[in-house]
Amino acid sequence: AFAETDIVCFANPSRMPSVVVACPLNHVGRLMHFFDAIKALVDEGREFMTVIMGSGREDRRLRKHLVSIGLSPSVTIVPVLNPWLSVLAAADIFVQPQPSRSFSVFMLEAMALGAAVASCTGGVDNLIVPGKTAVTFDPADGSSIRKALAQLLDDHALARSVARSGQDHI
Repeated sequence: AFAETDIVCFANPSRMPSVVVACPLNHVGRLMHFFDAIKALVDEGREFMTVIMGSGREDRRLRKHLVSIGLSPSVTIVPVLNPWLSVLAAADIFVQPQPSRSFSVFMLEAMALGAAVASCTGGVDNLIVPGKTAVTFDPADGSSIRKALAQLLDDHALARSVARSGQDHI
C-alpha cells in the first residue's frame, strides 16, 4: 500500500502540535491571510509550531513580515529539505494555503503519512473531499483559515478522523 498504516496526526501527545506548509515563496502577499490566521490562533493562546517549507524570491520579505507581526518565535522557514518526508512526518496538520493549478505531491505524501489536511478551496486537487479528507477554507479570508485550523488543533479526534479518511482515500 502507498499509505502508512499508522497516522502521524497527534500521535505523540507529549509533542507540541505542528502545522506544516510546503509552497514556493514567490508571492508572499498570497500568504498574508494565512499568517493573519496563525497570528490570531497564537494570540488566542494556542500553542503550536508552524514550519514553512519553501524558498523563493520573497523569502526575505516573508521573514521580515513574520518579525514585524511577532510570529518569528513560532514560525520557522526551511528550504525544501531532502528527504522532505521527514518534515512531513513531523506534521500533525498539513496546510495547502493557496489554490494550485497542479497536483500537490506534498499533500499526497502528507495524506499518506496520516497528517490531517487543511486546504483552501479552488485549485485542481482531487484529493480534497471537503469535510472528509480535509477541512477547507477560503484562502482570501483569514477568519475562515483560522476557523479551519482551530477545528483541527482543538479537536484531535476530528483531526485524526480527517487524517485517517485522507489515508483511506489515497
